[in-house]
Amino acid sequence: METKIAYEPLDAERIRESVGDVPISVLREVDSTNTEARRRLLAGEPMPQAILAEAQTAGRGRMGRSFYSPEGTGIYLTLCFPAESDDPLFLTTAAAVAIHRAISRVTGIICHIKWVNDLYLKGRKVSGILAESLFLGDERYIILGVGVNLYTSDFPSELREIAGGLAGASKGLRNDLAAELLRELAALMRGRMPSGWLDIYRAHSMVLGKPIAYTENGICHEAVAESIDEKGRLTVRLADGGEHILASGEISLRVMKESEKETWHTDI
Repeated sequence: METKIAYEPLDAERIRESVGDVPISVLREVDSTNTEARRRLLAGEPMPQAILAEAQTAGRGRMGRSFYSPEGTGIYLTLCFPAESDDPLFLTTAAAVAIHRAISRVTGIICHIKWVNDLYLKGRKVSGILAESLFLGDERYIILGVGVNLYTSDFPSELREIAGGLAGASKGLRNDLAAELLRELAALMRGRMPSGWLDIYRAHSMVLGKPIAYTENGICHEAVAESIDEKGRLTVRLADGGEHILASGEISLRVMKESEKETWHTDI
């Protein structure tokens, strides 16, 4: 398991400068930043709020999966805010671009985006997104969670072949990246995504043009991913030549490695 080393403790004041008047909490440890945001929302605390944690004991991802969150090696954050729109697919797509931009700006690393909620580097997952919504009376709130493996390297055995980290332990980028992530996500919250952001999503997709497998209503299908529309939906071409639009759910990539001429899968 990951050795608990705080390479660069999170600095609330440093990060707070990036999001203006959004209150920020930095916790030593929490079960899940999304779960903590939900607790605070139900307790009547004012929103928006940003919550970051040095470690999560029960980090959550989509489809009931967990997100490995050892102390000091990653960035685990949630931005909770009132919103008029409740389109998890659109929000998740926009958040993927926000994370992509932040990582690129701070580290110089260009990640690829797996539809709909993960970012990959060299075939390994380095970031995941969990967008949830909650009604309180007539008010709708978005709980937008992000996990990034920055220095994480010593993964549990079940993740060693599919997860990875962005940078070496000596980089000293944790607060810079946390601040930039929140800056980008706050812009999303305020409806200020950059023009052409969907083009960024498409340009860095690791899915488009690739054979995929997807599960819908418990049935697995094979297809080729063809396009992503203005709502973030994925159009695929089926084996019989027909088209199908995926608006949510989970897909598994199946890509041929040129060097090994064999098929590999990612489905986390």
